Amino acid sequence: MTNKKTKICHLTSVHPPFDIRIFYKECVSLANNGFNVTLIAPIEKPITKQGVTVFPIVLPTGRLKRMLVVTFKMLGLALQQKAKIYHFHDPELMLCGIILSLVGKKVVFDIHENISISLISKDWLPKSLRKIVSMIYLLFEKISLLFYNELVLAEQSYLNQYSKNKSTIVLNYPIANNLNYEQTDYSYPIKFIYSGVVHSLRGIWEMLEVIKELVDHGYNVYLDLVGEVRPFKLNTELELYIMQNKLESRINIFGKVDFSEITSFLNKADIGISLLQPIPNYKESLPTKIFEYMQHGLPVITNNFELLKTYVEKESTGICIDYNNIESGVSEIIKLINDKARMKQMSENGIRLTQEQWNWHSQESKLIELYNSMLKVK
Repeated sequence: MTNKKTKICHLTSVHPPFDIRIFYKECVSLANNGFNVTLIAPIEKPITKQGVTVFPIVLPTGRLKRMLVVTFKMLGLALQQKAKIYHFHDPELMLCGIILSLVGKKVVFDIHENISISLISKDWLPKSLRKIVSMIYLLFEKISLLFYNELVLAEQSYLNQYSKNKSTIVLNYPIANNLNYEQTDYSYPIKFIYSGVVHSLRGIWEMLEVIKELVDHGYNVYLDLVGEVRPFKLNTELELYIMQNKLESRINIFGKVDFSEITSFLNKADIGISLLQPIPNYKESLPTKIFEYMQHGLPVITNNFELLKTYVEKESTGICIDYNNIESGVSEIIKLINDKARMKQMSENGIRLTQEQWNWHSQESKLIELYNSMLKVK
């Protein structure tokens, strides 16, 4: 049994304060289930929203400077909360988690990605150092995990790396909403949408190539890019490509928008697209955006990774194409947009499955059960 006296504190030094998984899914769910929830995150001033109080942590700019001071800054703020459970979301807070455990606190590490594998693809690390840094991280993580009470894993595949005895899978399914769907007839023009961080690793160049090829084939199509462009200089490169290929009227770059605004963009689209580079971390991860596309009745175009095929091809919610063969992928997309009945069926399948199975409600119960079990253990 939980009550308002059971205090929980979530910690992040990297994610924005209103991160969808951390704030809107986990923190708000805990607050709605009777916990007293606080979140320490990079924000200018304290704010209470949807039953969760967010406290600021002020950190220096620059990754190295931040990592050098974050442990002790976060530790001081965390201890002020006097919470029963501390739930942190960033690898750079592992030492903070260890110290919290040593002073008698219950600690949860929420693993959002396969960190050791992802380090090999980080462009902020020199290529010559990536494998070494990954190995050092693995060693430190292995030691750190001995101190934590529980792990929350964002992907089923992470169980291959972490202890099943102290791990709970909490997938990043979308929050279930009672949306008003306006069924489209898929007449031209066809609008594609990509929502999320715009980055070369997340297939921005391949998505632009898809639109260019479709336009060259005479199809009346558009692409909305809704999300932060990283790094900032990529904006200039994208604008140059769009201008050189005369796509100014076809591609719209909206940048980062508030979580509450994303629905309005999705409601105006016909097809959702997500083409990730086939790196190991992405091959075993579920991009949340494909479920958000389905939730809004959008047929999905995504990678032909085996994991994604089970959600997209097997359930007929979209098509999976080869990232390394865009020409072949464009041919499949042309077949799709010429088959309105097929698109309509994919739309209906995606809506049904995200309403019945692939939604946050199915994961929320696992998170609440984990917390209740931790509080029973003395």
